[in-house]
Amino acid sequence: MTLIDRIKAQSKRLTEADQKLIAAMLENRAEAAFLSGPQLSQRASVHEATVTRLAQKLGYRGFPDLRAQLQREVLDDQDAATRMRRSVAKVEHGDYLTDLIAAEISALETLARSVPQADVDQAADMIFEGRRVFVFGQGHAQSVAGFLQRRLDRFGMTTIALTGRGRDIAERMVSMDKSDIVVALAFRKQPQSYAPLVQHARRVGARTILISDLAGPLMEPVADLMLAAPRGRSGSEFQTPTIPFAIVNGIVLTIAGRHEREVIGRLEKLSELFNDFD
Repeated sequence: MTLIDRIKAQSKRLTEADQKLIAAMLENRAEAAFLSGPQLSQRASVHEATVTRLAQKLGYRGFPDLRAQLQREVLDDQDAATRMRRSVAKVEHGDYLTDLIAAEISALETLARSVPQADVDQAADMIFEGRRVFVFGQGHAQSVAGFLQRRLDRFGMTTIALTGRGRDIAERMVSMDKSDIVVALAFRKQPQSYAPLVQHARRVGARTILISDLAGPLMEPVADLMLAAPRGRSGSEFQTPTIPFAIVNGIVLTIAGRHEREVIGRLEKLSELFNDFD
């Protein structure tokens, strides 16, 4: 049964507080899929215990199970053609740029609520402390991964790109050890190489960071740190690349801010090298 089917089946048992929670969840499913129970109850202005009681009324063990189904349903609704059709259909008078700007602003506002600065700080420190940074990205994530790698290269860090087929990735992972860090970027669904990559990192003691969207909470094995936020207003429309780029930019700026002396020194050396090569 879908979440909506469960809600309909239990409609006669739902209280006013339950209905407020349901309205808060369905108003923006993509954002609600990232909210904790207390956050959702605050959004709906109801008691925290109401969240657990509603989940159990709908046949779940608790709110985490309800949220997991919400995440799955949003992901299942992300067919590229369907998303684009919905995005185009809702634009009035052909104002595509205006609508896109509004959608980007909305997604960025959701990002601010989904990824706390404390997690960005932790990611920045983990990357800066790594002896080498293994950057994994396939498909649409490859452009964001390349952007991150180039920024870290400019900071004087040693990076290794994990792109291509599984065997290509395996060859570059042979020397990975506990002093290294893996940054994986994956959107919409779990890449085939993600699981063996994280499993190997765990075996050798390397720490892992996942930058993702709605698919992030469903990916296994779980990374040591996940920074994830919806890439669209509802999760079923056009999925903007602005959000992962913003997360990566946030990490880069935080590295520079928290480790300013080392980073600025390396950038000054880079400027000297640019002069030598020009």
